[in-house]
Amino acid sequence: MPKKIKRETQRSKRLQSPQKIWQSKTLLASIIDSSDDAIIGKTLEGIITSWNQSAQRIYGYTAEEVIGKSISILAPDDRHDEIPEILKKIARGERIQHFESVRVAKDGRRLKVALSVSPIRDPTGHIIGASAIARDLTSLDSTRQALQESESRAHALFQAATQGILVVAPNGRILMANPATEKLFGYTVAELEGESVERLLPERFRTGHVAHRKKFFGNPQTRAMGLGMDLQAHRKDGTEFYAEISLTYIPSPQGALAVAFVTDISKRRADEQDIRQQGRDLRMLAGKLMTAQDDERRRISRNLHDDLSQTLAYLAIDLGKLANRPSAAELTADVRSLQRRAAEAAETVRRISHELHPSILDDIGLVAALEQYCEEFQARSGIATHFTSTNVPESVGSDVSSSIYHIAQECLRNVAKHSKAEEVFVEIEAVRDVLRLSVKDHGVGLVARQSQPGSGIGIVTIQERAHLVNGRVSFQSKSGEGTEVNVEVPLLAAG
Repeated sequence: MPKKIKRETQRSKRLQSPQKIWQSKTLLASIIDSSDDAIIGKTLEGIITSWNQSAQRIYGYTAEEVIGKSISILAPDDRHDEIPEILKKIARGERIQHFESVRVAKDGRRLKVALSVSPIRDPTGHIIGASAIARDLTSLDSTRQALQESESRAHALFQAATQGILVVAPNGRILMANPATEKLFGYTVAELEGESVERLLPERFRTGHVAHRKKFFGNPQTRAMGLGMDLQAHRKDGTEFYAEISLTYIPSPQGALAVAFVTDISKRRADEQDIRQQGRDLRMLAGKLMTAQDDERRRISRNLHDDLSQTLAYLAIDLGKLANRPSAAELTADVRSLQRRAAEAAETVRRISHELHPSILDDIGLVAALEQYCEEFQARSGIATHFTSTNVPESVGSDVSSSIYHIAQECLRNVAKHSKAEEVFVEIEAVRDVLRLSVKDHGVGLVARQSQPGSGIGIVTIQERAHLVNGRVSFQSKSGEGTEVNVEVPLLAAG
């Protein structure tokens, strides 16, 4: 290489060297400041010479506050001899590795720290100071303690839970079971751990459960199971019980683990069945009482119509004959009055007999009886009553006829008592083997008359009469817009 070029190259290197040195120092300072640990430089006498940002964060002092001061400001009163001993070791060329101690922050907090201290040497190798790296263990200890407390609480809850809790791996093996599981299944926890979860199912369900388990682990989700379903479990002694099972999952290094919460619902299920049976028994009793009431009404109606009404009619006729005799001319006025009263009594008996059980219901059918009652209701109440019928068969079972008739009666009585309506619409029709009754008014509505006495009893009576013939009742009402009662009864199940 020519000497001139060589001299220029050397000159260029000399010019670039300070810049590279500055860049390396800047990079080193950046690395120190970016550390999460406190990095502190000090002389062998303990005077602080450098202080990074993490030292400020951990101890609370800024660099301006501490540089030039003794490192002993960080030592608690009970550890003042510790720092001089460390500096002596550093002066001898020793290193301090992961030494746990206590330091004091600016605000007086005691901090648990892990210290690593190394000698700082000059270019000739002489030790001129020390570099200390301090890691704050206080927050780490707090986190560790909180974690331990959380784990202790979780373990206590796991042990004390009244539900059986099983932790199951994807291969179906039981990893953990709580004490409540022993009471449920009769196996000890030691017997269950490592066993297949299918062992806790009746044998007839085990094969199918494997597929369900694989599906769950394919897409683990938190979900309740068993609600409304008859899930069954198998005890060690071979007995079975109805169970409600809720599933969730927890992550683990081996993948998701299933957590099953098992509750024995045998007693609850038995109680629910008892309540349902009591409801059926009460409904059956109510039906029998209504049937007996209708039969009694029919009997009384017949007796009134056939006996008392006829007797009063004959009495009126006989009084009329008596009044026409010449020898009774002076008694004519009194006899005529008695005749009118006998006729009125006969009509009253006929009307009561009709209301108890209209003979027309048995004689010519439901539609005619309803139409006649609507005419009488309009005459008595002054409320315009519109009656229509569509496709109702001539022959309807006596139970259905009686129930529909008395429901219509109750609806119209409620209209007269509470609705303040000027007209009411009664419609009966048969659609696809279903008999439908509709009673609709444009009065004040159910909401506005809730406080009226007796309205609740009428609704219950309507519902019970419909249930007696397997019917359904619905009420539609708005305040100020009236009420519509709809009843549907299956004709095929009738009578």
